[in-house]
Amino acid sequence: MPLPAAIEKADIEPGLMRLAGKRAFVTGANRGIGRQVAERMAREGAIVCVHGRTEAKLKDCLAGIKGRGLDGVPVAADLSKPDEIERLCGEVLKKLGGIDIVVNNAGVATSVNVVDMSLETWEWTQQTNLRAPFLITKYLLPTMIKQNRGGSLVFNASSAAKQGDAGASAYNASKSGLVGFMRCVAAEVGVYGINSNAVCAGWIATEMAVELHEQVAARTGQELEAFYQQNMRKNVMQALIPPDDVAELMLFLATPAARYITGQAINICAGKTMA
Repeated sequence: MPLPAAIEKADIEPGLMRLAGKRAFVTGANRGIGRQVAERMAREGAIVCVHGRTEAKLKDCLAGIKGRGLDGVPVAADLSKPDEIERLCGEVLKKLGGIDIVVNNAGVATSVNVVDMSLETWEWTQQTNLRAPFLITKYLLPTMIKQNRGGSLVFNASSAAKQGDAGASAYNASKSGLVGFMRCVAAEVGVYGINSNAVCAGWIATEMAVELHEQVAARTGQELEAFYQQNMRKNVMQALIPPDDVAELMLFLATPAARYITGQAINICAGKTMA
């Protein structure tokens, strides 16, 4: 099922240059929220290093950045492999000449009940959603601290970190762990003027959301379109939330206006959860 046409493309307006001179790294920038936040940060004046599993997958994201005369460079790695992450972070620092903003956006999800879940599925989810952000933060923070110019760490968590959902134990556990990790990092790096926050989105109209609904619909025998519309709008505003809104929040958390916001797990879910 394709995304609704109104959701596929964001209307990117001229920026306010709030990130002029900043160097940003965004994981999972080949589609969805990652692509949106990378384009917005470039629009705001940042030089953006965008990550995908392969550089070929970053073609559209880079076209969206460079097509507007903005600065973007690609890096590729499989985030489930620690040695690739270490190599990746070295490339990021080399290509950018330093680092000011790190957006740990990349993530994976499956819909499998606990009794049916393989160990491989559990570990793959934790490796990508939790271990990878830990390693990326570990490898990039020393440079950020040494630079002595502050900085921002933004983690793509989920409102799922604050609730329980059938079939989502691996995903929810990884995102709950990510929120806890983010808060500990905030406590460690605040003295250096670095803030650390998580964005906890509900169901967002991305390719991943469509793929997950396809899995559940196939498993439960539901009609996909009706199930998608009902479940995606299961919030107090009955809203279908576009990735643009999440990207704007991530962008804000990396701007000077958010310099004293740290250790926070901020919901953007149209009231699906209020914890």
